[in-house]
Amino acid sequence: MRVPDFQAALAAAAPRLASAAAWVIATCGSYGAAGCASTAHASTSAPAASTPAALARVAPAAPPKDDGRPAKGGSGGPEHAAALEQLRTAHFDWRTDRQNAVRVLLPDAPNWLRVKFWGVQSLVGFRYGKSHHAIVGGFVVHVPDETVPGACGKAFEDWAQPYADAFEVEVAHGPPTAFPWNGKIVDVDSFVATTATLGDHDQYAAVYATYPVWPKACLILGIAIPARDELGRAKAVRDRFAAEVLPKVQIPSKTEPKEMY
Repeated sequence: MRVPDFQAALAAAAPRLASAAAWVIATCGSYGAAGCASTAHASTSAPAASTPAALARVAPAAPPKDDGRPAKGGSGGPEHAAALEQLRTAHFDWRTDRQNAVRVLLPDAPNWLRVKFWGVQSLVGFRYGKSHHAIVGGFVVHVPDETVPGACGKAFEDWAQPYADAFEVEVAHGPPTAFPWNGKIVDVDSFVATTATLGDHDQYAAVYATYPVWPKACLILGIAIPARDELGRAKAVRDRFAAEVLPKVQIPSKTEPKEMY
């Protein structure tokens, strides 16, 4: 199925948060130069998952079963808080893209639906619940030499720049980090993005990592979580992905996948 197009949603003045979240992952790469361009000054270990004591107690609960139909997004309230708490505490299992090129651990894995993003071409995408409580996106960018430090991040910034030019977004970056992965260094950018062009002015807690994977090609994998008045819980989910998901990504394919969606 396809997630509604972000640009079309803007034109219709109806926010479609699934594509917005994918767009946040993509466009905020263009703001990464100040945040994670240099691995020399970055921590070379995955960040620890946060467990903020200030969060109000909420019982974790999976969202209602996703019927796979297009949806305009969702709202906050108890369902969103419970879904984020489920993502913060649930057990992990593996999910993969259609070409079995990338394997990623997801909490509460059966309740993630594989999707396409209109307007942003991707290798793989998942949404958590029809109300888009979280979005995971994987993208491929090309470089002259994937072994050059920082090459993947720079290519992602260049790829994302046209999206960033089209919309207003305020980005607050966390400290740059990196971790060793399959004998290589993966750079990580963690941030909170505030969408200024949407009427709701929502915030997204997001993180992405840049993997030098295939010859002259890099994988960009990230997650964006709409806050909907639950920014602390959204950050906690983001930080769990940064600590427990991104360092464990597996790449079964030795060559770049042929299909993008």
